[in-house]
Amino acid sequence: MNKWQSWVNVGILPILTLGAMAGLSAPSVAGNVQVSCQTNASMPTVIVTLVLDKVRNYPIFNFLPKYFSAAEAVQDCQNAAKSLQMAYDTGDYKYLTTDKLNDRPVVCAIERRGVGCNHYSAQVLFTFNPTNNPSQALYEMLGSDFKQAQPPDVRTISRTYTDTKPSWWPWP
Repeated sequence: MNKWQSWVNVGILPILTLGAMAGLSAPSVAGNVQVSCQTNASMPTVIVTLVLDKVRNYPIFNFLPKYFSAAEAVQDCQNAAKSLQMAYDTGDYKYLTTDKLNDRPVVCAIERRGVGCNHYSAQVLFTFNPTNNPSQALYEMLGSDFKQAQPPDVRTISRTYTDTKPSWWPWP
């Protein structure tokens, strides 16, 4: 064996082995977060399930009948759950916000504050009727663990952002 091969075997292989072992032993955040749409109640609800020492469910969105027909609520709930699962798996979307696209109020997932739903990286989760106030509707739909302390105010000029990982969230 020449000096080059010996150096590779002694120097790089242990580093690669340790890196692979660390990768395999690191807890998988994505595997510990499951997002689903539960339609067994009177109102479809997007639920985040955290698997830690025990299983805990946290409602994100309750699809209220005042904003959605029964069929729309189920479809939007399922679509939002799929999109949010991808967001938690990839870590790409950190906030929820509202905006208007094509004169329709929408709720979307975005990667950072200051970005609107028309940004190339935004993921639209669902839309409202044009007559709905999207900020107020989103606040009413959010589960208590995701709500801001105060509802949006008519005097609020800027867009509001809801963190997809509240302060109690166990992972970065």
